[in-house]
Amino acid sequence: MKAPLVFLAPSEDKAAGGHAGKATETSAQKWVREKLVELVVHGGPVACAKAFAVKDGALRKACEEALALRHPVPLLPALERYQGVAFDALDAATLPPAAWELAFILSNLRGLVRGDELVPPYKLKLGGIPGLKAHWQKHLPPLLQQLPEGPVWELLPAEHATLLKGWERPRHTVEIVGGEGKVISHFSKLYRGRVARWLLDQGQGDPTKVKRGRIEGCRWDSVSDNALGGKELKLVVL
Repeated sequence: MKAPLVFLAPSEDKAAGGHAGKATETSAQKWVREKLVELVVHGGPVACAKAFAVKDGALRKACEEALALRHPVPLLPALERYQGVAFDALDAATLPPAAWELAFILSNLRGLVRGDELVPPYKLKLGGIPGLKAHWQKHLPPLLQQLPEGPVWELLPAEHATLLKGWERPRHTVEIVGGEGKVISHFSKLYRGRVARWLLDQGQGDPTKVKRGRIEGCRWDSVSDNALGGKELKLVVL
């Protein structure tokens, strides 16, 4: 039985600190970093506010973090760096190290990031730099082809799911609905995090067996084919 690979979106909130160092960098990652620094240096406050989606003190901090990327910066493993509702529910600190190698975050700054890969503090919206989404759609496929075997679970909102468009590997998805069958969007991060936790904790990615598992505050409903060559499980929030 192959362990599941779990895909998550990055969080807006990120932990501070880390061990100072210079992260290794591919040409695709360098392009984003340089565009981000260029934006802060030459783009002006309006463009920066759009790129970071923050203002006042938070905007100043985001600009400082972007400029710091030119030098050695504090680094933390991705599953420590990313914070927020989904990552709190995942609770990676209580997972074994091997499970961290099966979690992948689609970072706006770094592209495909494994859970134990070192990440600097930063802020950047996917639409914050012109051409950023197209850039990652172009450069992610070779990285995706190198992933290990195992069932893939795409626990992504629509915006980041588009980065995987064209990837032919089958993958499973989860539709999260309320008791009346209406799709939940605002609080879906919590439940994606709980599903990710179950998958990585149990090391089980077979949809028929996942459906037998228990997710706190929810119940599994139906299983159907999705458009990605895999299965979609419906999760009902109680």
